[in-house]
Amino acid sequence: MKNAIRFKRVVLSCTIVFLFLSLSHSHCYAITKAELFFELFTELGYAVKEENPSLPIDVPPTHRYAREIGTSVRYGLIPESVFLPDDPINRRDAVLLSLKMMGWGFETSLYQTLSSLPELAGSGDPVFFFAAEMIPPAPKDILLDGPTPLSNSGRDALISWVRACRESVRWNRVVSHRGTDLILYRQGVARPGEAGTPRQDNPVGAPACEPLYIAAVAVQPKLIDQRIAFAGKLGQIKASLTEFVESYEAIAAVNGGFFAGGRPLGTMLLDGVFAGKPLPGRSAVGWNNQSGKHTFGSGGARIGVRTASGYVELTRFNVAPDMDEASLYIPGIARNAIGTAGDALELSVRDGVIVERREATEGIHEVPENGMLIVARGLSRNLLEELQPGSTVNVVSQWDDRSFLDCTDVIQAGPMLLLNDQFTKNPETFKADVLDKRHPRTIVGSDGERVFWAVVDGRSPIHSRGATISETRWIAKALGLKNAINMDGGGSSQLIWRGILINSPSDGKERPLPYAVLMLPKGAELVRRDVETSLAYPLDGEGLERDVKPSLQDDSGVTLEPQGQSGRPETEGSPR
Repeated sequence: MKNAIRFKRVVLSCTIVFLFLSLSHSHCYAITKAELFFELFTELGYAVKEENPSLPIDVPPTHRYAREIGTSVRYGLIPESVFLPDDPINRRDAVLLSLKMMGWGFETSLYQTLSSLPELAGSGDPVFFFAAEMIPPAPKDILLDGPTPLSNSGRDALISWVRACRESVRWNRVVSHRGTDLILYRQGVARPGEAGTPRQDNPVGAPACEPLYIAAVAVQPKLIDQRIAFAGKLGQIKASLTEFVESYEAIAAVNGGFFAGGRPLGTMLLDGVFAGKPLPGRSAVGWNNQSGKHTFGSGGARIGVRTASGYVELTRFNVAPDMDEASLYIPGIARNAIGTAGDALELSVRDGVIVERREATEGIHEVPENGMLIVARGLSRNLLEELQPGSTVNVVSQWDDRSFLDCTDVIQAGPMLLLNDQFTKNPETFKADVLDKRHPRTIVGSDGERVFWAVVDGRSPIHSRGATISETRWIAKALGLKNAINMDGGGSSQLIWRGILINSPSDGKERPLPYAVLMLPKGAELVRRDVETSLAYPLDGEGLERDVKPSLQDDSGVTLEPQGQSGRPETEGSPR
């Protein structure tokens, strides 16, 4: 009897120990990376796309999650090199994997980079700190002891957080430096299987479910000058935004308006010098660094040369004139007068005085540094015929909107988004594909005190879908702007702050630009540092093709013809 009782006690004790160990093991079991990955993949609604996937080198085709991993590689969610699928995953890596699978890999990486700046240094692990700033934040229990293996309970908490983020998630951050404010905003999780319907109401805010990324640099005009810099001054037709920043040691830089080849499309006023042909009906932004004034309005204008004997309208810029026309060349955009007919008159001007007069030939004639070159044919030449070296000439303008008279710098783009705190509905002859399709966008605007240069990333269902013009208006409104205009977009939309590329260009890399808008300390000279350039500026004028009847093409690849004009489209870029 005693033996039987003793036996029952032993069995009971063993059972209790076994249950305890089982429960403990269930709670503390280290989840592998592949196991967490698959649960995230399923929870976020990804669909397998790869029949014969490209896999990381440590993932065999026979792996049970091979197709899911291959699909994620295709979307750029996980690396193509090493994944370590069957290794236990710790809490930090689990949070990082969750962020990447939600499509927040760029933001996480950017935050890690920004964390090296003095303003954010010392905040702890940037991955944990970033996840804690999100709304909703990551589970607090997970954001501790990063090296600790992820347990079953930790996994369940992460999946619950991801499920909540799928319904609505957002994050914003502001970092200030030397008269500039970096503003970052992200909402939504990756939605590769959903087309997404453009919203006519405010796309920013709750429910923040569609992926959208916005970055802006707000500058104080009393502390910061905005200067237009052309790649020609760097010895190139086009240069990356990074090259502009490094060459001029700019605090920040952004792309500007539309362009064709190495030339701007539309009105361009460059430090008081006209450099682009006005387009009728298009909006523009202008400013004066000395006064701090910024102007938003119609960028149409008539530009001409006034002499003692009369007036000649300038109809072309940085390209050869047709019969009876006159062209203006300025250094930095054009280096040479190419293809000028032999019947043309060429006048080299410095400080408003003709320093050289010559007959045009088929040869190459240099545009004078720190000056301009006027080339005239036919009737326009007749009006300038009596001018000799030493004669005075002045470039004059008649603006459609006289508020631009005080501006030293002007960029024409469009359409207008906000004017005097009101939405504008004028399409400015832009076609529906430009207005109503989602694209990456660049915005310039003002809240009455600061000037904002903002980019909206797009063409990615993982990171950011982009915005229609209607949605871009709401984004400008959400930034607190009272006046705003749409600039060039697509792969050209790029923003750099303190040497860091702040957005993810839709090309997958920086797109070379003929010019950029730089933000410099007040009163700083636009003096180029000696840096290596990757492309020599050609002496034969390659890329400075002959002008045609003006038409405008935005980065969507859609030709936009000004009212009352037609002709072969000038193209730059494609919706790639």
